[in-house]
Amino acid sequence: MTYGQIEQYFNSMEGPTAQQRIDCIVAFLISFLPPPLVPAPEVAGDDSDDESFSLTSSDSETSDAGADLASFHPAALSDGEDHISRLPDALLSNIISRLATQEAARTVVLSTRWHGVWAATPLLIDDAHLVGADGLNDIPIMRAVSRCVAAHPGPVSGVRVTRVSFYSHEYSLRRLVADLADKDIQDLILFNRPWPLNMPLPKDILRCASLERLYLGVWQFPKITSAHPPLFDKLRELGLFHCILEILSIVMSYGSPSRLCIVSRSLQVAVDWKSTLHEVVLQDAPCLERLILQTMETRMPIKIVGAPRLEVLGFLDLNLHELEIGGIPIKARMNMKDRATVPSLKILAVTVHFVRNQEAKMLPTLLKCFPRLEALHVLAIPSESVSSDHDLEFWESLGSCERLESHLKTVMVHGCLVHNNEIGFLQYIIREGKALKAVGVDPSPKNMVAIDLVLASFGEGASSDDIFHARVDGRFIFQNAIDMTLDNPFCVDDPV
Repeated sequence: MTYGQIEQYFNSMEGPTAQQRIDCIVAFLISFLPPPLVPAPEVAGDDSDDESFSLTSSDSETSDAGADLASFHPAALSDGEDHISRLPDALLSNIISRLATQEAARTVVLSTRWHGVWAATPLLIDDAHLVGADGLNDIPIMRAVSRCVAAHPGPVSGVRVTRVSFYSHEYSLRRLVADLADKDIQDLILFNRPWPLNMPLPKDILRCASLERLYLGVWQFPKITSAHPPLFDKLRELGLFHCILEILSIVMSYGSPSRLCIVSRSLQVAVDWKSTLHEVVLQDAPCLERLILQTMETRMPIKIVGAPRLEVLGFLDLNLHELEIGGIPIKARMNMKDRATVPSLKILAVTVHFVRNQEAKMLPTLLKCFPRLEALHVLAIPSESVSSDHDLEFWESLGSCERLESHLKTVMVHGCLVHNNEIGFLQYIIREGKALKAVGVDPSPKNMVAIDLVLASFGEGASSDDIFHARVDGRFIFQNAIDMTLDNPFCVDDPV
């Protein structure tokens, strides 16, 4: 569902307008944001608990309640010296960083010493400190935030903006985000108050490589190209509130055990590239079309719960990945149930050691999970051992597979098929794939048996020129994964 459809839906309802409904939602979302970087100044005239606190429990005139406390603790006489300015720069900078934005800036008038400290202090900006006496007003708040960032000679540590509707401030927004990228922003909370709901986030957000924490609310995320992928190698905390996010890539993310659970109504592509995730769950992803995996040597369950439009999946490692569909773990030679299938899947890539019996048994069962599979990529891992119970006889003993007969059009085998258990698989696929139009193998001299088998399957007149060169280049697969103009991200030279 698009934001335009949401607006139309809200406006069609009786009662509050779409604007009023969204205002309530926005206030609710903002309540989940991290607390302010610096507490907002108290409103003048607001009685604090300290002002009403009594040191006695008696209101009697004869009690000590009215005693002059100064007589017990007389104030020290001032010697006229500026003792605060004698503190080390690091301590003064720490003090300034704890002040509200306006008060911190005013310290420059104290002395030239404070001016230097202010310039070196990482800036913290919160638009709550910049609200004028007339309350919320986008123009002065936006102008104040932009000027603070642009004018500060030092780094900008944190910025929190939650009180501005950026619809009429697109130019200022672009300048602000560009300046934040140039000044090594570390902590950014940027929340847009709609309308419009599909407000585009400036592309310079992808240049903020120093970010350690990022919270975004009510934005349309910028398009990401394979030529200029974002780099957030320091990011430790990410919050996306009501964002239109279409592509999510997690690349070489290491650390404590982590779990990727996708609940998004806009995400189209999810990529886990050599990270140490311990579980991937497609919980509620109605628009997800691709799940691309390049896994480290760690076991990882992959659970497909709600991904009705998933078309591309791989590389599934039959040794490391434990697939679960609709709450049903997929086991070798199990009786297949409709609930354990993904009818939408068209392209599958798997990694398999054919010499390992468990993986060899798992592969034909796995193929039954995808009844409309059109393209199959198999990365055959070489093995020095040839001892396996699953040789030619195993593949010949398998019955017909109706789910492969009518839809499978392309098979690409990456790596060499040398042993009988590997050749047996290729024979099985060619036998069952009645609709096969293209078979790709590595044209290595070691692969001559496989090449001859493929040529024979296509009849007289076929030559080695008719066989596609199946090769795997991890760098290109990653770039292709986030390029939605390509139908098949696993093909360097796409025959489909």
